Amino acid sequence: MPADYKETGTGVLLMLLAVIIWAAWLPATRIAIADGLGPVDIAVLRYAVPAALLTPVWWRIGLLPKGMPPSILLAMLCWGAPFALLTSTGLQRASVAHTAALIPCTMPVIAAFGARLIYGEHITRERSIGIALIAGAAACVLVTVLAGDSTTDLPTIGILLVASAGWAAYTVAYRRSGLGAVEAAAVVFVWSSLMLIPAIFVAGSGLGQLSVSALGFHIIAQGILSGFVATIAYGVAIDRLGVPRAASFSVLVPVLATVMAFLWIGEEPSLLDIVALAIGTLGVAVVNGVVLFWR
Repeated sequence: MPADYKETGTGVLLMLLAVIIWAAWLPATRIAIADGLGPVDIAVLRYAVPAALLTPVWWRIGLLPKGMPPSILLAMLCWGAPFALLTSTGLQRASVAHTAALIPCTMPVIAAFGARLIYGEHITRERSIGIALIAGAAACVLVTVLAGDSTTDLPTIGILLVASAGWAAYTVAYRRSGLGAVEAAAVVFVWSSLMLIPAIFVAGSGLGQLSVSALGFHIIAQGILSGFVATIAYGVAIDRLGVPRAASFSVLVPVLATVMAFLWIGEEPSLLDIVALAIGTLGVAVVNGVVLFWR
């Protein structure tokens, strides 16, 4: 098999792995909240565990990698502790369906606008159509909120959109960081862990109240799978496939997350939620070039 096919095949498998883990992370985070863990607890598990596993990497390259502009480092850190804190805070009120419609769907749009504003990258007509579709999905969520048919409220929508912007910032900055996938992940993990130390003292922690089995589950779900495995798989997939092709797989996250939430924690989406997911998923597919309207 030619080397480029192997590279592509490996990238596809790694991206699918990351997508499945991220989809499962949303209902797993709802379980963590139900078990009494707060946003800081969830963020600590997600970043401190993989930071410990990657100690040799960040120790070698240092906390401030040589040649990396501080602005790039700050942008990458937006997908660190701030992302987990904001998402888990949003999930305290928002359903998995709403979270999936607002974060994975809007991330590629925000990334496209960010790349346009900062680096002058062009937004094609097809991407504009995709952006309009995603705006329609967000409008469906807004209708549900205004109708009072869910626990999601307007401040929560704002929180989730800011979290999405953090993920987009990492996606755009990673390409210009000069770091490999493992190195970039290690830097984000260790800095996030350092940022969370004062937060633990201020907010306290519910980790000590968990049973051994529950603590083990959350360490695996938040730290090892979502924090360590998925982040590295995502970075390597970007290296193998390129940003546009790797980002196209994000189209799977909203539907997978909603299905997992229904099967795993019994969270049933409304008809309007399903419509929002369908429109948003189509919009993400168009933005990422999976669905083409013309050539």
